[in-house]
Amino acid sequence: MKDLLCRWGRPARRLAALAFIGSAAVMSAQSAIQTQPEALNFDVLAQQGKALLEQAKAGNGSASITLANYNGHYTMLSARTQSGGGELHKHFADFLIVIDGEGTELTGGTMVDGKEGPNGEVRGTRLEGATPHVLHKGDFIHIPAGTPHQAIEAPGQTITTYVIKVEARGEGEVAKALAAPPPPPLPAKK
Repeated sequence: MKDLLCRWGRPARRLAALAFIGSAAVMSAQSAIQTQPEALNFDVLAQQGKALLEQAKAGNGSASITLANYNGHYTMLSARTQSGGGELHKHFADFLIVIDGEGTELTGGTMVDGKEGPNGEVRGTRLEGATPHVLHKGDFIHIPAGTPHQAIEAPGQTITTYVIKVEARGEGEVAKALAAPPPPPLPAKK
């Protein structure tokens, strides 16, 4: 299982993030499938994240909202003021972009006291033998489907992340798609 962690400089970070998340449309209902792209930026998401942080502080240390639901993926904004338990998504890969704050994401290892819930979602008390990834504003981490992971917040730390959850395809489907012949080139402009 391979994790990808990137740190971008401010101009490159914004351009790359906007290109990557340009398909997100802000909405509250997860059930409606979106078809129109909407570009977002770190400042707008950080403002929304402040309200979520207040909810997290008043509750169990975590709050999130679904922003948009597309065919095959959906987006969320998540805020944490405390560490979470171990989790594993059998059918979704996670792409986390840190909008504000800092924390550590543990990946891999073994889930302790894991219990499977609906839709292949597994929750446990913690991970053992996991790899820590320290994350700061602008960092990005890819967590493949089936990878145990856990958010760790030290006392006083908070983190707000833009989450892209991508439905995992069957084994070999991506390789088949990549091996397919490319489309014909566009005609040259005259």
